[in-house]
Amino acid sequence: MKKTVFLLLIVSTLFSKGIIYICDDAAEWPPFVFYERDHGKINKHKLVGALVDMYDVIFKDLNMTYKLDLLPWKRCTYLVEKYNIAKKYAIFPGIYNKRRAKILYVSKPIYMTHQVIWYSKNKFTKKELLNKIKNDPDSLKICDVNGYNIAFYYSVFHLSKDKKINQEATSQCAVLKKISVGRCDIMVASKEAVLGYQMIGKCDIPKDISYIPYKTLSKTEFRLFISKSYPHAKELLEKINKEIDKLDKSGLREKIMKKWVK
Repeated sequence: MKKTVFLLLIVSTLFSKGIIYICDDAAEWPPFVFYERDHGKINKHKLVGALVDMYDVIFKDLNMTYKLDLLPWKRCTYLVEKYNIAKKYAIFPGIYNKRRAKILYVSKPIYMTHQVIWYSKNKFTKKELLNKIKNDPDSLKICDVNGYNIAFYYSVFHLSKDKKINQEATSQCAVLKKISVGRCDIMVASKEAVLGYQMIGKCDIPKDISYIPYKTLSKTEFRLFISKSYPHAKELLEKINKEIDKLDKSGLREKIMKKWVK
């Protein structure tokens, strides 16, 4: 028992001495990680967002200093995967896949995004739209972005095979404008992503646009990926997982998300 405690103290001391470097996508990912804006002006010296708040809590509890940088995404993931060569970035957040799980340690989910149905309040009440989806989904004018996967619409809403989905728009914000003027009825998209892009001025959501959750739409879990070459990486993973559990049990994660997703 004494030996275990002693080893844990050594690991904690080693963690607290250095800076742990985390990278994320240079494209920004509001409301989770993005540069602070002041009246539309970007402050590239300060990163903010829900995930940044979670990092602050986690690493303060661990008595560790972290540094978060935004890099081109492929470079970020490469540098973490090759920590044994690059010796800098040790962590990036992302979506689970088998390849990553083979070469990196994977944390518990730290946050999630939720697919919702976007629609115009000028055309439907929530009840009317849900009834239409249930009883006559083929009558809805469904739109999405050019090149995006639309296969799930057919299974989620039980559309007929010959139902056409309009994919002329070049962005989700463009689809929302089409919904607002009556050229489309609905679009499925991440609640957090759309609201996040509005926060940084990349999307001007029309005032009549709203969204509703739908029970069979998916949610996406994001986890932290830690280089196995980082010193004491496995112990760090265990500590981070405990901190993620604490965020959940204390209700702090929910509080942070409510702060950033309004």
